[in-house]
Amino acid sequence: MPKTTKSIQALFSLIILVIGWGGWFILKWVNPVMNINWYPYLPATFWIMGMLLTIILEKVNKDNARKLVNIYMLLKLSKLVVAMIMILILYFINKEDIRLILMVFAVYYALYLLHEFYIFYITEKKIKQSK
Repeated sequence: MPKTTKSIQALFSLIILVIGWGGWFILKWVNPVMNINWYPYLPATFWIMGMLLTIILEKVNKDNARKLVNIYMLLKLSKLVVAMIMILILYFINKEDIRLILMVFAVYYALYLLHEFYIFYITEKKIKQSK
């Protein structure tokens, strides 16, 4: 993997780690008796999706614009499907804390969207520089 991809992955991993641990401490501080056994699955899911995003975009042929757009759309759709499946699983496992789960999920989803935007920006910038 090129240096840019590794640095993006390292930065995203650091952010997920900091927000993951920080979020866990905040949730424990807000409601110490709450059952948050589900919490580690959220950062892990978004970390895996972020790593796959960077790997796939690094390997795709960037000369074929049509294929690149298809890959972008496929990545967007897969992210949405994984997010919906994750929400449904967490809902059926822990119905009483669904509002909290959705709030925490929204934070991770927003973080992932920022990561995705940055990755797409870097990819497009590389394409323009190579032409």
